[in-house]
Amino acid sequence: MELIAESVSVPNTGVGSEPSLTRVETPTLQLLLHQQQMMLKFMEEQKGINRQLLRSFSQVGAQNVNLRESVCMPEIMKPTANSTFNQRIEELPADGTVVSPGPLPVSNESSDIWRELALNMSTRQSGHLVARRPTFDPRFDHPMLFLEKFDRYDFAKYDSTIEKPATYQNKLPVIDKLLKNSKSSRLYKFIADPPTTTMQRLKALTTGSLPTFIDAGSNFASSEISEDNIIDQIGKQLRDIVFLGDDTWESLYPNKFKRSYPYPSFNVFDLDTVDEGVIINLFPEMEKKDWDLIIAHFLGVDHCGHRYGPMHPEMSRKLSQMNEVIENVVDKLDDDTVLFVIGDHGMTGTGDHGGESNDEVNSAMFVYSKGSLNPTDETFDSDIIKQIDLVPTLAIILGIPIPHSNLGSLVVDALPTPNNIILSVENWYFDLFAVWSNVQQMTKYIKDYAITSETFSQEKLQILYEQFELLNARVHTVSNINSYKVFIKETKEYKRMLRKMCEEVWIQFDSFSMSRGLILSFMTIFLVYMIVAGIPNSQLPDIIKSSFLPCSYAALLFACGISIVCFYFSLVDTLSVTIYFGTGLVSVFMLSVLVIQNWESISIHWFDLSTKRSTIDLLLRLIFLFSWCGLLSNSYIVEEGNASMFLLFTTILLIVYDCNLQKKLTLSNFRQKLSWSKLKLLLMVIFVGILIRLSTLFFKCREEQPQCLQSLHSQIIKPGFRSEKAEYLVTLLAIAIFVTTTRNWLRSSGNLVGISPTVLLASYIPTVIVVATAGFWILHGLSQETKTKIMTGFQTDSLACLVYSCVTIGILSVIIKPLCIYIIPNSDVSTYKEDQIIPQIFHRVKGLFNQTKTECNSKVPIVCGLATVYSSAFIIFSIYLCLLLILLLGDVIAPSVVLLYFSSTIVLIISSISKFDKAITTAQLFEVPNSCILTWMLMSLYFFYGSGHQATFPNISWEAAFIGTGGNFSNNFIPGILIILNTFGVFIFMGITLPLLFIAPFTLHIMFPSLCNKKQEDSKLMKDLSRGEVLLYEKDEIMFSVVFTVSCKYILFHAVRIFISMLAATIHCRHLMVWKIFAPKLIFEAIGIIVTLVSVLFGYLLLIRINSELDRLITQLNKKYR
Repeated sequence: MELIAESVSVPNTGVGSEPSLTRVETPTLQLLLHQQQMMLKFMEEQKGINRQLLRSFSQVGAQNVNLRESVCMPEIMKPTANSTFNQRIEELPADGTVVSPGPLPVSNESSDIWRELALNMSTRQSGHLVARRPTFDPRFDHPMLFLEKFDRYDFAKYDSTIEKPATYQNKLPVIDKLLKNSKSSRLYKFIADPPTTTMQRLKALTTGSLPTFIDAGSNFASSEISEDNIIDQIGKQLRDIVFLGDDTWESLYPNKFKRSYPYPSFNVFDLDTVDEGVIINLFPEMEKKDWDLIIAHFLGVDHCGHRYGPMHPEMSRKLSQMNEVIENVVDKLDDDTVLFVIGDHGMTGTGDHGGESNDEVNSAMFVYSKGSLNPTDETFDSDIIKQIDLVPTLAIILGIPIPHSNLGSLVVDALPTPNNIILSVENWYFDLFAVWSNVQQMTKYIKDYAITSETFSQEKLQILYEQFELLNARVHTVSNINSYKVFIKETKEYKRMLRKMCEEVWIQFDSFSMSRGLILSFMTIFLVYMIVAGIPNSQLPDIIKSSFLPCSYAALLFACGISIVCFYFSLVDTLSVTIYFGTGLVSVFMLSVLVIQNWESISIHWFDLSTKRSTIDLLLRLIFLFSWCGLLSNSYIVEEGNASMFLLFTTILLIVYDCNLQKKLTLSNFRQKLSWSKLKLLLMVIFVGILIRLSTLFFKCREEQPQCLQSLHSQIIKPGFRSEKAEYLVTLLAIAIFVTTTRNWLRSSGNLVGISPTVLLASYIPTVIVVATAGFWILHGLSQETKTKIMTGFQTDSLACLVYSCVTIGILSVIIKPLCIYIIPNSDVSTYKEDQIIPQIFHRVKGLFNQTKTECNSKVPIVCGLATVYSSAFIIFSIYLCLLLILLLGDVIAPSVVLLYFSSTIVLIISSISKFDKAITTAQLFEVPNSCILTWMLMSLYFFYGSGHQATFPNISWEAAFIGTGGNFSNNFIPGILIILNTFGVFIFMGITLPLLFIAPFTLHIMFPSLCNKKQEDSKLMKDLSRGEVLLYEKDEIMFSVVFTVSCKYILFHAVRIFISMLAATIHCRHLMVWKIFAPKLIFEAIGIIVTLVSVLFGYLLLIRINSELDRLITQLNKKYR
């Protein structure tokens, strides 16, 4: 909630740039000079006025002179042959009457609106010349803006008919009490323009401009506002502003305040620090009286919404606190102060904001003055206004120029009523002048914008100019209150038309750049697909070792150099775009060369694949195609979570069906066909189906999904919900099962034997992380009052910091020492229990051990965990990653990570069994079917939704940025990393563990040999499988080439999705839902593909690291035992 206290002195509002000139004959001039002297005397008494400007203004000769004009039509139109729009009246009649005034320039220069009003009134005729001027009581010197974030309209609106109000209802009775005096208070529904992020709202509230969608990305990197704004205009008038609250203002307007009391605004867990700081300093500042404007920006309600939602008791406490603050402020207001209480955006049912739903854009504005406000007229006043309407309203009250880019409309009935009559004039005449000044400013802005940009069509501009010309003629016919009301209605319609025209055309699209991006993306995806799907795996190592990569690097550097040269000689406008486009062209060229060089191999390989294609392959391609094409539909994007669940489970069923279950079963061969291993496979399918279905409990709802509010999700993740004992127990039980299962797996595979740092950390650190995480949740679940009594914020955050430290140390240990093995000399084997280890004897590894069998048995040591040396490192790494995601997702969503882990494990088992069933030779086991890669991709897509996320900005879990940080950081790097981990953690997990699709069959046969249902005649294959992952080391070149191909295909699956999202945003750029659905989806897909690229690369490098360490170990053993 923002509280603005404003000075309402006889304002100094200039709305002119370069004036037009009008000649005045002597009789009129004498009267005019008399009025000027009266104005000068009055304005000398007002503080903050530039006296030098006043003196220069008063020096007017007695002869024909040029005077600055006031209420007049701006020069907004280029002269045309049949238009008199820009014609100026050069001579005034000698009888003293005044003709239609010329244009009043509207700019951000500091001319005095009251001075110009005096001139205008002195030349205005109504039957006979009457010198008159409206004026405000100069005692209105202290406006106050009181801004409360999340001050949703129904928070402020009091409803006495509600018997059992919710936690956010009827908590501001002071507003209802003050509204009973209708002459001095107003309550408006305050409509924000999306995006409803804080920085964009503050920018709109001070400049009056419309935000753009891409501005939402600047919310956490707020930079100084350079365009004309009301804060700068106040400073130019030598007036003083005092600011208290959200430190975002300091980054937007540095060094613009006389005194400021900023407080960190990014820690949503902290409900009271900012508010208490504002309250402590607000009332002493009100008593000083050396300010012209106070801005008090509270954050408690905002943070409470982010953390708890509107239904939590804490929301009731914070609103009651705001009610008390408003009461105290009103009591201390003097007759010179007008109070504005506003909200910069609303709040969804879950406490989020950033989008454009009704709950997010609807806030409230309350205006109060101990004097009287202009009476409300139902014929043209409304209780629903735009947030940008605040800007011209404050500018008129303060007497400063309306910001040049403002598109807001003056709220007439929010203006204080003039009560100090210096010249005889009706009150409505002041309002007429103020409204017309607003019209001029908006029209001048459109004129300037049209000159610098060809955005607006000439037809629309002509209509606008003609309408303005009519208003310009009409303003001089207003002579009474009735004609004034008619004129005000016409100006409101004109301003509405002008703003609508801007909203329609300001969304510009560079079709040339868009098409270039689409073509480059398509060509890159297509060529990479031809290479990884067409060139056999056996040829990839030769290509990588050839001169292709060095030549490609040289060509890219050459393209960058050419781009820099072109930019240096001003041949191109933008360096970054030129580099992107140039390197993209070079990449496409180099890939094309590679395809041409290997076309024979590609065509032969594709022919061989076509002869092996089955119906299952066709169905899988249809699923893949459907998941792509659905992105062209806004309905599919809204329901993509449910659609991806269907596609994922269908893909799993097709893989199982392909495992010889497609053969027709009869009663006679039922027992033979449905073996125990196949029955276990069916049980696993049922189990993974249950796990996937359970994850729907953690779906978040979009605004476009009203039926989602009736789902089970609303019972688990409802506004204000906090885990009670039962929910904590369920979450902790799930985490305990996860940690226990993974530990037992590693122990049974022999990878937790020994005392190496990696093994010791993997044995004990997960337990420490679980305890610290549970303690962190419990402490944060306490009420604010209880927490304050028993501990400090640092003590609470230290538990999260402990988790970060443990995870970091554990991950580094896996990277540095990835081998979880233990070497036992042959003589010491009897000292170990047989069930504790899986001994693997080194023999014939890379030709290093060529001794006889007798020699080998007597010399070669026994190595625990060697058969699972690759998979164990990935499993330990994934454990640390999952425990980190559990902390960041919170106590309610945390079980979804456990569901993800076990679901992916079962998918690996199913894919391994499928490969066992089809493989005849060892070489076939080294192939990873496209169906498995597609399933892995669909897993990452589905569990993005299954972990409580949506491709919308309001559903981003911003609170993750404050876990363990306390909200105090010098930059946004760490919070950004935490938010990315929270939002795209599933993509990271699936990308890093992607090599397990290749490794899993060899691991599974070692752990569960019964799942490999092979006949005895397959002795060669069974012999190779019995060696586990040692076989991968022996054939490491094939392993790397296959994993490289799998990685490229996986990235391609995601790359096609980003390409389709780009295409959808291009096709639907004028669609009603482009900014609400298609643009956010494109942004999320773009971030997702970047995260996927980095994760897959990291997983591939980890595989190389494991192989390198294993090779070094075997070399050492060879030297020692040879």
